[in-house]
Amino acid sequence: MDEKELGERFCDLWRDCGGINADRVWQKLCSHYREPHRFYHTLAHIAHCLGQLDLAREHIAEFNATEMAIWFHDVIYHYGAKDNEILSVAYFRDEAGTAMPADFVDRVSEFIIATQHTGPAGDAAIAYVVDIDLSGFGLPWEGYLADSNSLRHEAEGVNDEQYYLGKLRFLTELQRWPSLYQSPFFKNRLEANAQSNIARYTDDLRQQGFGQAATSQA
Repeated sequence: MDEKELGERFCDLWRDCGGINADRVWQKLCSHYREPHRFYHTLAHIAHCLGQLDLAREHIAEFNATEMAIWFHDVIYHYGAKDNEILSVAYFRDEAGTAMPADFVDRVSEFIIATQHTGPAGDAAIAYVVDIDLSGFGLPWEGYLADSNSLRHEAEGVNDEQYYLGKLRFLTELQRWPSLYQSPFFKNRLEANAQSNIARYTDDLRQQGFGQAATSQA
């Protein structure tokens, strides 16, 4: 989807869910996803997530809430910040105001917070939200590597040793999960490739010498 198509899709959803001033909200949303410090958390990531959402459409009961969460889950993003999702929820709630049903706004907020990926999904609907956000792990290797390089660019000012040591910790934690994906649809489609990508990437980092000191001290 190009930016015009994304804008039309967003505005249609915003209006369908009771939102007002769709064009203004879209322009503000775009301004965040175009921020110069972003290389991965851009409209391209949102477009990828929407593509995955559409593939799973028949399995997703709360489709509008899921899509709305996708649009807003990274609207506030700064590398290393612990409150990106909390601030993204606040941004969404401010834009939605009182025009949208309160229970819908609460549910979208719950979905956005879940993209912190701090534990198991609370229910099946949340599982789809978090799986869509993590679906890039299951791309073919070249796509996964391109995403990883884009994420590295967002950590400007962080040296390689510090960055890749943190990356290894994160990926090693993911490998301890029973599975990366929590919904049957995404687990069946992407789990094997995602695990292969993670293993290959972590092996490559260790071969480059990252994390060896931490491993020897463990």
